[in-house]
Formats: sequence, structure tokens, C-alpha cells
Amino acid sequence: MHSSRNTALFAALAFLLIGCGEASDHRSPSLLAGGRDASSVTTNLQAGGRLAYRFARAYARTVYRRRPPRLPGTTAELSRRLRQAAAKVPPPRRRFHPGARSITLTPQGAGTLLGKVEIFDGRSPPFSVAFTVERRHSGWRVVSASPPG
Repeated sequence: MHSSRNTALFAALAFLLIGCGEASDHRSPSLLAGGRDASSVTTNLQAGGRLAYRFARAYARTVYRRRPPRLPGTTAELSRRLRQAAAKVPPPRRRFHPGARSITLTPQGAGTLLGKVEIFDGRSPPFSVAFTVERRHSGWRVVSASPPG
């Protein structure tokens, strides 16, 4: 019975998160907050969701920088790849001030969240970047990010 309750809570969480966007000025992923009877799956996803939102907002703000800072929760390999990608940003774009227009998260089991951040700068057409957050032995980590598209 406890297992079916966890499954039902996880399904409800997944339903709420699929396609749900959040503007960049929100401070927490409210849809990931569990109630008193939140399952361990939902509670586990809360930490991943908080990291995903911190990463997405920071990435959106720094995407045009020549030398981006280490972003929250990124693996060493992903940080290296993001630094390489930063070298390819056209120089005129470096003057723009990008930000997150929306952030969406979709749970993929108890240990993975797929995220997407839509980035805008007020001059260029908005674009989106997909990323993956996984639960590792050392905690939640951002393990991949797709090229802007």
C-alpha cells in the first residue's frame, strides 16, 4: 500500500511539472514543494528541483560571458564544456543582458530531472537550452546541457 501511495504522489508531481514554466523572478520551485504526506520520492526531487532552478537562472544570466563562472551543481566535465561553448559566442552579443524567461522541469524517475530554460536578451529571438540533473552518490548534479536551440 505504501508503494502505491508513493507511485500516486510521484504521478501527481509529474503531471504538475510537465510543461509547467516558471518565470525567472520566482525564488523557489513551488510545484516541487511537498505537503506533510509527501513521499520520499517527492522529497528527494525537491533538492534536485532547487538545484535545477539555481542552475537555469545562473546559466541564463551568464550564457554570453567569455569566461562564465562555475555554475551551481555542474560536474567538472560539464563546466569544461560550457567554458568551451562560451568561446563561440559572437562578440556583439556579449554586451546583451540575457535572462531566463521560463524554466520547465520533467521528472524521469526518482533520480533524474530533465530541464529546459528559455533565454531572452531583449534583442535576439528567445532560445532554449535543455539540461539534465541527476542524483549521484555525492548529491544532485547537473550532468549535461544541450547546445542552444
